[in-house]
Amino acid sequence: MNYTNTRKKKRRQLGQHLLVDSKVLNAIVENAKIGKEVVYEIGTGNGVLTAELCKRASRVISCEVDRSMIEQAEKLLGRFDNLTLLYGDGFMFDGSFDVFVSNLPYAKSRRAIEWLATRRFDRAIVMVQKEFAAKILSNHGSNYRAVSALAQHCFNIDIIMNVGKESFNPQPKIDSVLLKIIQKERIDSNIIKALKLLFSYRGKKVSSVAKKFTIRSVYVDKRIEQLTPSEAVGLASMIEQRQRLLQTIR
Repeated sequence: MNYTNTRKKKRRQLGQHLLVDSKVLNAIVENAKIGKEVVYEIGTGNGVLTAELCKRASRVISCEVDRSMIEQAEKLLGRFDNLTLLYGDGFMFDGSFDVFVSNLPYAKSRRAIEWLATRRFDRAIVMVQKEFAAKILSNHGSNYRAVSALAQHCFNIDIIMNVGKESFNPQPKIDSVLLKIIQKERIDSNIIKALKLLFSYRGKKVSSVAKKFTIRSVYVDKRIEQLTPSEAVGLASMIEQRQRLLQTIR
């Protein structure tokens, strides 16, 4: 069996696309503006980006879900005494960090935004699918969803550059976008759940949805998808508080 082809097949199954474009790698490092800080990376991959992070940060914590990739990366990264390599689900990490860097599998992009919204950090450099970037930056229409409201309420988001599929191995079927994310607000995961519940009532009047959750202090003549990010998060917070109160009574 061809080992290289087997590795590529496994990476496709995990949604992994290794960055092979040095220009994009340099853009990630330059825009991260890493000083003597703690960097957390999800997706060690072959360790090329991780090595650059280690050269600049006081400490790097890098997590990889593919054990064989960790074994490969260790050959390159063994010389760095400021690196901690972790194996497993990177979103289970509960330590502190200043900078988040990740070339995530695209299926994990939404989870990354939701996870970052609950964490305390300074800035993040994240690669996402171009279509997903459009969604989190949308403030109206069919693209405006719970994750849009969440992202815009919690972060300042700038597009650094568009990244073509040829920048990866194996090549994805779609183009990517490199984002710089600066934290504005941090919210509880229960409010995120309530926000997603709120947006399940898209097309409904805010007043009627508020009544459904016995919230009588809301008099907004809008539909759910017309709420600003702050209004949506505010109403989600009311829903979460109401649900918590009802659970206590029961």
